[in-house]
Amino acid sequence: MGEPGLVLSLPSEPRLVEAAGEIARSWRRDGRMPLIVGLRGELGSGKTSWVRAMLRGLGHAGRVPSPTYTLLEEYPLGELVLVHLDLYRLASGEELENLGVRDWLDRPDLWLLAEWPERAGRLLAHCDLTVDFEITGEASRRVAIAAASEAGQAALGSIRDIDSRYSS
Repeated sequence: MGEPGLVLSLPSEPRLVEAAGEIARSWRRDGRMPLIVGLRGELGSGKTSWVRAMLRGLGHAGRVPSPTYTLLEEYPLGELVLVHLDLYRLASGEELENLGVRDWLDRPDLWLLAEWPERAGRLLAHCDLTVDFEITGEASRRVAIAAASEAGQAALGSIRDIDSRYSS
């Protein structure tokens, strides 16, 4: 596990938004909970845009701020709770503990999407999936999704049909 299971070539922001929304709807339809996803890539590579697009795909119409300064934002979506973490400014692993991450890891109704999970090694070790973003042009991105657990393998399997529309 950990090898890219799905590689998406997204030539524009609208295609990124479309792909992320489609993936979110597929996972929700298939009841993929809980799910911990690590989002990795350089600044400006599309991590926050991906989370916003997933939320929009799930029907969230409200504001979706970047949690760069607050570290987290929580979105109740019916039977699903999506927690968006941005660990870029994380000072220590203890700070993450103070946010209650340990409690979230035990919730059966949760999607935890963490930007910069490598800044909290213990959290990275719990990721079911990693999504790596690479800037390939002014608006284009390469997005590689890899499974890191059995739950991640199942989630990846449920979006295999996306291959034909977005894969390189």
